[in-house]
This record gives sequence, structure tokens and C-alpha cells, in this order.
Amino acid sequence: MNRIVGSAAAIMLLFGLAPMALAQDGATQKQIDQRDPDFCGAGGAGCDPAEVQQWKAVGNKLADLSSADLSQYAYACAKHREWKRDCETDPVTILKRLGIEGY
Repeated sequence: MNRIVGSAAAIMLLFGLAPMALAQDGATQKQIDQRDPDFCGAGGAGCDPAEVQQWKAVGNKLADLSSADLSQYAYACAKHREWKRDCETDPVTILKRLGIEGY
């Protein structure tokens, strides 16, 4: 009887934790599968598209942003090519467009 209860508890625990493990960084399974842990570190969690990495480098030179805000800025600049002039000169303007205040 204890064996059955223990097995049932283990199954419930696995089903309860599995969705949290998959949703940790919001990546899809395809994105997770494409990560290269030797290149990106931390099990591949640091992988960003090349264009996003370039915008992160620009943002780091222009402003002292938190890593979360830097990421938001870089992804926005990669997505909104029409914002290029502001992306190249004023990251705070980009963050304000995204609703991020405090800079």
C-alpha cells in the first residue's frame, strides 16, 4: 500500500513541476533544442540572436541599464528597425516607448 501511495505522490510531483521547468525562461522547446551550451553557457540560456547581441553592445556603451532593461531595449531595437536612430543614440527613449520608466 505504501508503495502505491509513494508512486502516486511521485507522479503527482512530476506533473506539478514539469510545467514550471519548461516555463522558466519562456523559451519554446524548439528554441531550447537549438541552444548550444558550449557557445552560450548556462545550458544555452544566454543565447540571443546576433542582432540582439549587437544592440546589447550598443546599449552598454550608451547607458547604465539593468540587464533586464538592456535586454528589453535590445529586443525592441531588433524588432523595430524604424527606431534605429533612437536606438543608436538614446536607449532611454526606447525604454519609455516600452513603458519602462526610472532612467
